[in-house]
Amino acid sequence: MNRVAACIKLVQILSASNDYISTKELAEILDTNARNIREYIKELEVAGYVIQSSLGIYGGYKLDKSFVLPNVKLEDEELDSLYKASAFLANSNEFMEYEKYQASIGKILAAIGSKKIVTPITMIDRFPLAMDKNKLQERYNTIEECISSQIKLEINYTSQGGKSKLHIIHPYKQFLYNGSWFVLAFNETINDFGYFKLNRIDSFYKTRNHFTLIKSFDEANYLDGFGMKQNGEYYHIELELENLNTAIKERIYGKNQEIEVIDNNHIKFSCDMQNKSLIVSFVLSLGNKCKVISPEWLIDDVKNSLWSMMEIYE
Repeated sequence: MNRVAACIKLVQILSASNDYISTKELAEILDTNARNIREYIKELEVAGYVIQSSLGIYGGYKLDKSFVLPNVKLEDEELDSLYKASAFLANSNEFMEYEKYQASIGKILAAIGSKKIVTPITMIDRFPLAMDKNKLQERYNTIEECISSQIKLEINYTSQGGKSKLHIIHPYKQFLYNGSWFVLAFNETINDFGYFKLNRIDSFYKTRNHFTLIKSFDEANYLDGFGMKQNGEYYHIELELENLNTAIKERIYGKNQEIEVIDNNHIKFSCDMQNKSLIVSFVLSLGNKCKVISPEWLIDDVKNSLWSMMEIYE
């Protein structure tokens, strides 16, 4: 056993006991000698652990558990990053665990004796959710409880079409997608998994009924780095863009994204995206700087949308 592994093992042994453990006993457990045990104790004290010692027949070493977290020395840059993270999360409407984070980071900062004031970070959300954050937090907390206890949740949910419907769901996981919180859940109504946007839940009721996790469930079948895998098929789109070279390179809009420079003012943009209506909206948002190359259905849908928009103003 190397020195680092022995020190870690020693902390685990001392943490599991409320009594003093003799040097001889520790040496036997770690298969080493008494001299090495004393060296390991010194290493742990340097790392910030408080180890109590006692002489006599019942003496030995004991870990002061009020100092289980080592009083480590943070560099100025590391400390500054903690303050910036705290300020960032305080202003973020997307982080639902801020109160717990604030309490934990407060303990760490208190332990190292820091008294620096957290300077707020300016964050501008152009299109924040209309729902009050406290109401969103209430939904998030209730769903987390149901996930942890495997309790069924009864919800009235508003679809994209504006109709509210009752569902009984078995929540598996909450996730953030494009600035909105969703829950991945088994839906008894359709006997399959689905995605539910938290701010579209009109009302909810935590039942007393438990559910059993499906053994064959694999999260990778429903979520990946690009969002919701079961949210419709992917379509490969190709666009010619004018004077958008810099702006379009700033973000990833879909899978397998590629950008090919045509000339100083034009690029060919291609990627795989889900949801036809969202794809059309994306193309329209680029205005007359965008020309659809393929697929044909996208060309037709964009034309039809433009004609419909023109008819409104006739």
